[in-house]
Amino acid sequence: MAILGLLREGPMHGYELRQRLVDFGFWRISFGSVYPALRRLEKARHIEVRPGSGRRKEYLITAEGKEHFQQILEDESSEVENTTAFRVRLAFFKYMEPDRRIGFLERRKTVLRERIASTRGSLRDTADRVDRYTASLMEHGLRSAEADVAWLDELIESERNGGTTAQAS
Repeated sequence: MAILGLLREGPMHGYELRQRLVDFGFWRISFGSVYPALRRLEKARHIEVRPGSGRRKEYLITAEGKEHFQQILEDESSEVENTTAFRVRLAFFKYMEPDRRIGFLERRKTVLRERIASTRGSLRDTADRVDRYTASLMEHGLRSAEADVAWLDELIESERNGGTTAQAS
């Protein structure tokens, strides 16, 4: 999905694609991963390859690739539990209708709230059995999830306000 999403922005060389994936901060990705993925996408007719400058090839998304990208982007059954998968999808929210974006953000928020409740329960139930480092790690996870819920609330509010962030009074 990430490669197709990047190619929605315009044609790119393999090196550019790899760099953009690294820039997202999701992966330390090797060329040994990028080029086989590009070959699979080409074989599936989701991308085309044309000669670029020098020995480089330029990759372009096809109409079928755009359609496939949109399907996987908006797949309601997709993971919102997995942080990396959610972030990849979020990186391409601009290709989604506002109501769909809000739905994904709300589902992610629900997952995080469940995680918060579970972690709080675990902290209570295991307070006398875990060492301070384990408790500290659990507390860190709790704080991170709470911060993510606050961030999601801001995104949802902005989305409902037509893309503008509400100002504090």
